[in-house]
Amino acid sequence: MNNQEIRDRNLQTVARYYQAERDRDLSTWATFWRADGRQVFATLGDAATVAGIDDLIEGTRTKFETRPPYGIAHRIMPFEDPTQIFVELTLDYADRPDVVLWCIFTFDADGLIAQINELYDRGLLPARTAQ
Repeated sequence: MNNQEIRDRNLQTVARYYQAERDRDLSTWATFWRADGRQVFATLGDAATVAGIDDLIEGTRTKFETRPPYGIAHRIMPFEDPTQIFVELTLDYADRPDVVLWCIFTFDADGLIAQINELYDRGLLPARTAQ
């Protein structure tokens, strides 16, 4: 496969990944991951990292069972590196403001998700003091 074919495959996987999330289809969702895949929540610290397909599935199962329904809108943008995809994700909850996240997907050579880095703005930074 050339770089464009790899990029296109990975873009399609991201779209299908979020459709599985919308559908709360855990069995399909799990097929996109490597067995040793990782989901890193950088703004929550190292302890929030989920590693390995069993823990990824269990965490997502819990999310599907406990979170109320919410809308998922995404804007998918490729990097020059065809193994990385950037996603701006908006979660639309009926009873609270939207949540905007930024995710970087990293794929392996077989087109499976090796890692997702998820970032979000946890609040305003303190005001800087003049120096």
